[in-house]
Amino acid sequence: MSPEVADLFSVASAVLPVLACLVEWAGSVGISERHHSHHDTYVISSALSRSLAFAMVLMGSIGLMLGWLCDVGGFDASADVVMPFFSSFVIVLSVLWAFIRRYRASLYDDFMDVRPYVGCLRTVRYDQIERMEWVGVRCGTGFRTLVIHPSGERPVKLPGVLDLEHILARIDRDDALAGGRPQRR
Repeated sequence: MSPEVADLFSVASAVLPVLACLVEWAGSVGISERHHSHHDTYVISSALSRSLAFAMVLMGSIGLMLGWLCDVGGFDASADVVMPFFSSFVIVLSVLWAFIRRYRASLYDDFMDVRPYVGCLRTVRYDQIERMEWVGVRCGTGFRTLVIHPSGERPVKLPGVLDLEHILARIDRDDALAGGRPQRR
């Protein structure tokens, strides 16, 4: 591996975790549910995004330290092998962290705006919901992912890590919910 590529991996291991920590420190209010006078906003738990940022710092630090030890002869392994391994872990976590930080569901009186992990903002009117169904496995909150099927549009997914009890109460469309409201574990 060329020295330039190895240096690029070292920069990724150092810069991405610091950037994530700065964004978490400056931009996170620490709550995943915000109530405003005309709408409620739900985001993925800040504890989860902070944990991902911490994992990036930990793995980036270990990678930089082991890469340095390989360069000074402390280990027989090559830094050209060690740095890409840890850097790839940091890069994948950075992408996951960015997707999680992006997700947001804002609920208004008659509609909701959902900004998914990937893609553009989606608006769903409550009266146009044909059905809602539970999919996937239960998350730590006790809920599975809720898929909402508006008429004539692609489905919208609300991950189980959101406060789905409050979201379902705000939508108030129990008639469209297949299988009724879930019971928490």
